[in-house]
Amino acid sequence: MELFIAGGVGEHGRNCFLVQGETIRFLVDCGKMADTPEDPYPRLTPEQIQTLDAVFLTHSHADHTGALPWLYENGFRGTVIAAAETLCQLPFAVRESCVLQELCPNEAGRLQSLSIQWGRSGHCTGSVWYYFAENGKSVFFSGDYTEDTQVYACDPIRNQHADLAVLDCAYGLDETSYEASCDRLVQKTEELMSTHKLLLLPVPKYGRGLEILKLFSDRLTDVPYYADALFLQNLAEQEAGGFWYRPIKINAPVCPYDGQPQGIVFVSDPQLRSKAAQRTAEQVLSLGGAAVMTGTLEKGSYSERLFRQGNMALLRYPVHLNHAQFEQLKGENDFSRTIPYHTKQFSAVQEMFF
Repeated sequence: MELFIAGGVGEHGRNCFLVQGETIRFLVDCGKMADTPEDPYPRLTPEQIQTLDAVFLTHSHADHTGALPWLYENGFRGTVIAAAETLCQLPFAVRESCVLQELCPNEAGRLQSLSIQWGRSGHCTGSVWYYFAENGKSVFFSGDYTEDTQVYACDPIRNQHADLAVLDCAYGLDETSYEASCDRLVQKTEELMSTHKLLLLPVPKYGRGLEILKLFSDRLTDVPYYADALFLQNLAEQEAGGFWYRPIKINAPVCPYDGQPQGIVFVSDPQLRSKAAQRTAEQVLSLGGAAVMTGTLEKGSYSERLFRQGNMALLRYPVHLNHAQFEQLKGENDFSRTIPYHTKQFSAVQEMFF
């Protein structure tokens, strides 16, 4: 087997890995870089793209899927394979797809000569890790992974054996614990609420938002909560339960936002790119409110503008691994070689044979 790193190592974004087996060639993820519009796409040649059999997606976020339209433009004719929920979350159509749960029922299956195992990675509905093996060689991909999750189910990565593993290390050398990050987010949110009374929280369409609501509902019990239609839909799905969720209850009523002067408003658009999200942000600010970003700011986004204007605070809610957790995960498994991905702080050679 051979691994070609097309993006996502030594940088944050455009996660994309090309695996060449003896009889099959496939990608794991095909993301787009938000911060470099002059060079946003994976480092793949037309020949590499046109000979792909498949693309396996770990989840739907744009830094893992945003380059799929570009892949089609450059001649991709293979199959996109992902959890049913991931395929439904994509903001564009895919030409030929295969539902992971049907290809690999009971979390295991085959594609041609390729043996596949998968599990839930705790990042959002539909997010998975993968194990691939062919003719005695194997490679593991954690996807965006966390066991520190209150809402989403995670199948812990334990006792896996692989020749090569690509593991989440997005937070790099920042070794702040999950508990300390949560404490800081709650404390700073309380301080902001005491001054502004009204806060806007832009969150991804799928993922972190429900985790933050769970945290706040347990520790900020006297705050009114509001959200947009997609957030309310995701909350309703969580309340109904199912395969992708832990069996927990979020003890906070959440209502549509309609100009109320106090509370926390969740908007399912982290960079505030849509006109609707921007109107909500302007409404919150006009009422003396402020905004809080719990993830990564993208250059040129409306969220970055608010930050530069002094209207947005940066308070991380952790949904990835740091280097200490990366090392711990290595120790809990048998990986001959490991690659930390999703961070600028560590790099690797672009091409590996194993």
